[in-house]
Amino acid sequence: MSTPPTTQISAHISESTSSELDQYVDARGLKKGYVIEQALRHHLRALRDLPSDAIVPPRLVVSAETAARLADRMKTPRKPTAAMRALFPKK
Repeated sequence: MSTPPTTQISAHISESTSSELDQYVDARGLKKGYVIEQALRHHLRALRDLPSDAIVPPRLVVSAETAARLADRMKTPRKPTAAMRALFPKK
């Protein structure tokens, strides 16, 4: 079986992403190129197959005001609605 043709790409990524990738491949004995190709294929397929509102970006940028409101909400969460309880029934 022959190897399919490849091309090389270059990208700047954050140090934290690079470190996470290094830890992942080291722990599983994988090659970085393989993991990156699989991740890209997975992401591109999701972009193609899912509605755009179903894709949640890995980073959300919010204002300081919104961040404060979110922090307050996490400190004192609201009681779940009937619809939420139906989605997550107690076992």
